[in-house]
Amino acid sequence: MSSIFRQYTFDDSFEQVFVSGKFLKEYQIALTFATDYDENDVPTNGVFRPTWDLTKVTPESITRFKKEHPDVDVKVFISIGNRGTLFPFKPLDNKTWVANATDSLTRLVKSEDYDLQVDGIDVLYEHVDASPGDFIECVGQVIRNLKERRVVTEASISPSFALNTEYYSCLYSAVSFFIDWVDYQFQNEVSPVYDPNKLVQRYNELAREVYPRRKLFAGYSAENEDWATLSPIVFFLGGMDILKKRRAPGVSIHYHNYYAEAPHKDE
Repeated sequence: MSSIFRQYTFDDSFEQVFVSGKFLKEYQIALTFATDYDENDVPTNGVFRPTWDLTKVTPESITRFKKEHPDVDVKVFISIGNRGTLFPFKPLDNKTWVANATDSLTRLVKSEDYDLQVDGIDVLYEHVDASPGDFIECVGQVIRNLKERRVVTEASISPSFALNTEYYSCLYSAVSFFIDWVDYQFQNEVSPVYDPNKLVQRYNELAREVYPRRKLFAGYSAENEDWATLSPIVFFLGGMDILKKRRAPGVSIHYHNYYAEAPHKDE
């Protein structure tokens, strides 16, 4: 079984993860998060800045990790958005938001002083304070801009249950050609998942009705507060079934060093 593994993190914990080319063909580091809110939590209408630990996630740490794992294709993604209700998607003006987001993310990806060798962009908003139309127009156009201008070579979206039907599935339909991966966040299901078979059933529903199986990851969070919805053992058993029998391309986990102070995700 050769799969893709994605780790969402704000620190250098990827350097402590066991990585083997026997099981993985690709390791994706998704940096959380780039946000368009300033240090005082005021919206900047698309001017994105990094909130991950800049002292730990460095060009040197990325290069070192790649050199230590030459048999695995290591890729870096910048994840825009946030978990929880803090820092929602909230454009003040759609046209300006698109222009600002395209420009600020381009500068972040192409920075010569802070070159993380970024391959892709990921969209992970768990709360949207805008209409589905605004979300699709703004985010879809930014993905299109970054891909067409070759700022990034890959793009992904990371839906959750609450926003999947009206927002993310419609976004995917609008710009499916530009979206390489869909990383569905199973820890955000409306009802707790206690049975691995239920997890597999939900994955199959998404693959049959919404997203192509060849693009659909099974996403999970190792954060303690998410265990009530989906425990590690249920995800492990269900995830192995999804990878082995359902031909999923990969799985993802939110994980960081727990001695590190996490950026606030909610109020």
